[in-house]
Amino acid sequence: MLKKSLLARMLAGAATLAAVGVVAGAMPSSAAAPSYSYKCWGTSKDHCTVAVQAPKGWKFTQLDRDQAKFTKGSTEMLRVDGIYAKVSPKTQVARKTAELKKVPGLKILSLSNGVTPSEITWNNPKVVFYDVKYTYRDGARGQRVVTTRYADTLDGGNHALVELTVGGRAQDQAELDLVLRKATQTVTLVG
Repeated sequence: MLKKSLLARMLAGAATLAAVGVVAGAMPSSAAAPSYSYKCWGTSKDHCTVAVQAPKGWKFTQLDRDQAKFTKGSTEMLRVDGIYAKVSPKTQVARKTAELKKVPGLKILSLSNGVTPSEITWNNPKVVFYDVKYTYRDGARGQRVVTTRYADTLDGGNHALVELTVGGRAQDQAELDLVLRKATQTVTLVG
């Protein structure tokens, strides 16, 4: 009798887990990993100065020689700028944080830093970066959450060579974190 009762509970538990798995599988994931492709831009059509892997399907807009942005509708954005700063990523993030304090309604969420492997074989094998994550209210788009990252792709943390920024709504953060990670690992200054 005890064996039948235990077996019945095990089968009922397995059926419940299977049903939860089906429901969870059917629900959309806010952290679904986008697919990526390389994009480069620079001084002319046949010479690029900055290259990065960005999400496929996001609209590309070159802002100037070393800066471009990728947008997904009006809610999500990745901006990449080859800034070639002569100061460290840590110093550059401190400067950015000071500038941000002038923004009405700004709230600094975090300051962080890290090291991640580079996927670019001719760069330094590791990218050193410093971040400032903040939120503010945009009149047209509502509350925005932004992470600005200063990265050194060549010199081990001595120079903020690239500024990477992702922004979107709070519910976009899982995808934007993936986009920022991929951009950090694949961004390179070519020329």
